[in-house]
Amino acid sequence: MDFYKSLLGKTPSPFGIVLVGLLMLSPLAQANLPDDFAGTYSGTLTNTETSCTSDPDDTETVSLTLTITKVSTNDFHGDGLLTFHDGDIDDLGVNFYGTTPTTFNFIWDTTGINNPFAANGSGTGTVTSSGITLDGSGIETAGGQNCMIAFSGTLNKTSTTVITPDVTPSSSVTDAVLFNTQIQGMISDISSHIGGALAGIGFSGGPRVTDNQFKMGGTTGLNAGDGSAISYGVWGNYSYTDYENDLSSTAFDGSNHSFLGGIDFSFWGDSILGVAFGYDKGDIDTTFNGGNQDTDSFTIAPYFGALLTDSFSVDFNVGYSRVDYDQFRTLPGTTTQVTSSPHADRWFTAFNLNGITFYNNWILGARVGWLYASSSIDSFTESNGALVAESRTKVTTASIAGDVAYSFKNYEPFLNLSYQRDISFRKISVTTGPQPTNDNDDILLSAGVRYFNKNGISGNLEYTKRFERDDFDEDRISVTIRADF
Repeated sequence: MDFYKSLLGKTPSPFGIVLVGLLMLSPLAQANLPDDFAGTYSGTLTNTETSCTSDPDDTETVSLTLTITKVSTNDFHGDGLLTFHDGDIDDLGVNFYGTTPTTFNFIWDTTGINNPFAANGSGTGTVTSSGITLDGSGIETAGGQNCMIAFSGTLNKTSTTVITPDVTPSSSVTDAVLFNTQIQGMISDISSHIGGALAGIGFSGGPRVTDNQFKMGGTTGLNAGDGSAISYGVWGNYSYTDYENDLSSTAFDGSNHSFLGGIDFSFWGDSILGVAFGYDKGDIDTTFNGGNQDTDSFTIAPYFGALLTDSFSVDFNVGYSRVDYDQFRTLPGTTTQVTSSPHADRWFTAFNLNGITFYNNWILGARVGWLYASSSIDSFTESNGALVAESRTKVTTASIAGDVAYSFKNYEPFLNLSYQRDISFRKISVTTGPQPTNDNDDILLSAGVRYFNKNGISGNLEYTKRFERDDFDEDRISVTIRADF
């Protein structure tokens, strides 16, 4: 009889049995395993039974899947699933506790799993960059059968965040799903204005030279020395975003009002230095937990841009946002609301290389870019006393975009297509309901019209639609006005 079946003290049905296990990190441990220990792990364990009183020695490889959730400092819980070579499925109960941030001990015991037979043991493990390793031993006495047990194996992490939807605070889901799209929108807004701030550089970051002025689709500016010792410009943007996640296990829908503006100066001719300020107001109905979430976000972001040639430019920005949440969820089967008010610190930076060329009245542009952002929601306590651990989300996105515009008098209708891929996407999984697909790329289609004239006033109206992200829809409309002096 193999190790896992001996833990249960019974032979599983040939039709397979779905069983649930418990994984726990001891709260009494002196050292904490890292926050990102939580997640879904899968792999194989090789078990060898020797010195059995009646059955012969046996070795078997068994598949194991564990889903781990952190509920407080050094306290993790999860579910386990074992699949045998013959297709049978069983459960396993384990208790783990950390000894250092990268190592842990564990104890397994069948007590409390509706098992009349005794089996127990211990072992050690290591946290690796891709998962965890296990090395254990023990003894089983199922039905008077005594065997010595030794097992080892590696489990690879397949997900970094595990959510129990109906009892999870709203921010745990919305931050994981929305952060990458929200930060893309903000950085795109800032980057799209850096070119125009370059004493008149604009469309997609690439310059256009006309009448000794640098122009970029929809913006116009004065060269340094025209009308003032130092050229400068001010701009403001308002955008409204509507989004919906229709996957039932993480479903929500909401909207966001964003105000962003900045001022920049051309100190060195073909380069500019400026700073942007922003405020966002969000309202989300979180269907997955019967709740709602309001957010207020404040942003400051210095930025820089420079012309490299008449056809190429670069832009760079770095910034900080503070997000304050006011949220509630409804306890399952009741009308009782559990409230909380956490806050998040967000840092971001982005770099773009832009190019532009012309053919009669047609303007063709391209951009390659990179951005990095992180969001950290501090630990907080809900109104029912539940402690929610600190959570972190990181985004590292590479993008490529192309656009086309047509210049007609003072107007430029345009169309832009951008592809984004997040190479450090934070995957999530749920303990109940359909699983998120965790797709990490999408396409943005933007269309609109820009207006500019020689008095230094310019503006644009733009509509954006996000495609190719499963179970998620996003529509955005924005308007911008800029004045160069």
